[in-house]
Amino acid sequence: MVRLVNYKISVIGEVTRPNTYTVENEKINIFEALALAGDLTVYGKRENVKIIRELEDGQKQIAVLSLNDKNIIFSPYFYLLQNDVVYIQPNKAKAQGSDIGSLASILISTTLILVSLAGFIVTILK
Repeated sequence: MVRLVNYKISVIGEVTRPNTYTVENEKINIFEALALAGDLTVYGKRENVKIIRELEDGQKQIAVLSLNDKNIIFSPYFYLLQNDVVYIQPNKAKAQGSDIGSLASILISTTLILVSLAGFIVTILK
């Protein structure tokens, strides 16, 4: 019988503390991993949690889980394995908000440049 003393999992995306965590127990489930990462933010999609797992032959496998599904405990991805990555996707509000944020910063920068130029011209003309 072979036991891992500890192993690493990564939790990324819309969680409070995205990071790579060392697990000292023999196994950890998806809920425990999310608890380590401080749970999902208000922008995280609970219905579209992705588990990225590397198989023995080196291929990657992506499984999509819903945290709202009561049958999640029967999924082969409920318990995480060595080097699994848990990815929490942002919801539509976050995705749309990021577009607005970059547009707003460009608009504010342009406005500040124009105000600075106007102030410079007024100072020169006095």
